[in-house]
Amino acid sequence: MHYPIGLLFDLLASSSALPWNITVHFKSFPEKDLLHCPSKDAIEAHFMSCMKEADALKHKSQVINEMQKKDHKQLWMGLQNDRFDQFWAINRKLMEYPAEENGFRYIPFRIYQTTTESFFFQKLFRFFFADGQLLFFGDLLKDFFSSAVDPFY
Repeated sequence: MHYPIGLLFDLLASSSALPWNITVHFKSFPEKDLLHCPSKDAIEAHFMSCMKEADALKHKSQVINEMQKKDHKQLWMGLQNDRFDQFWAINRKLMEYPAEENGFRYIPFRIYQTTTESFFFQKLFRFFFADGQLLFFGDLLKDFFSSAVDPFY
């Protein structure tokens, strides 16, 4: 199984050191142990696919569809070159929402487990109950797991 690097860090890191040593392979890449990324273009395409998926959940794809190719490129280049201002000039559009909507339509939630056959569960989460009452993280956990802790409010 291949887990996201952020999850691995959360599971394995201590406050004193990184949980692993990085080995860069210039030849004899361990194809059976690691997923091989074919190119920088593939990484960019995956990133943009994730951005489009998030925008579909947040804004019905309206923001990303209104962007031009140069905006997509600026978003990617800002991330790739660690240029926050360049990245945020475009990304802020994806983080905004109309006031009348009281937030994004959905927030995607994924939780990883090692104790079941399916190693993760994923669900779209709304901010509000049908009656307009605000939902909290504990409500989400109760929805996922009937024995979850009480909500944090």
